[in-house]
Amino acid sequence: MAVGWIDNIYNNTGTTWFLKSVDSSHNGAIKPDGGTEFTLDDGAFHDLSPNRHFHANWCGIPWYWQGSHFKAFSTDRNHNVQFYTSQVDGKNWIYFLDGITGNILARQEAPKSVDYHCNLRFEDSGPAIDIVNDDGATQDVLNQIYTEAKAWATIAASVLSTLLKAKAGP
Repeated sequence: MAVGWIDNIYNNTGTTWFLKSVDSSHNGAIKPDGGTEFTLDDGAFHDLSPNRHFHANWCGIPWYWQGSHFKAFSTDRNHNVQFYTSQVDGKNWIYFLDGITGNILARQEAPKSVDYHCNLRFEDSGPAIDIVNDDGATQDVLNQIYTEAKAWATIAASVLSTLLKAKAGP
């Protein structure tokens, strides 16, 4: 089982986004360019100021454990999208859940046998996780959404971003 590490967070929007971590370890220390470092150890939402880059250390994407290990992002601290890693059917996935209903919104395939690094980006079109291998190459992964017909369907990353943005708040 591979571990996903968030190394950079980019808020490329004019809106404050919020991030929190609920995990027993590797919550992360976040430092905005030219700012003061803060940790996500308290399980509360923290501001990600508009149009800023943040460095992240020890910021792991939690492994699923009884629904109590996840990171979440939001635009209003009420609605949110939770995400975590889980191995299902022999593959490693990042799952995205509606933080209010607990319904699975989407999943993104991640490397299974090697730790991977990623960037969390907030764009006007919505959030995205870019998986970057240790060699610096961006991995081409499929983004999938669980449709109302209860089947997995491949969708474009921009559609996934729009869906996640809608569930993160107004």
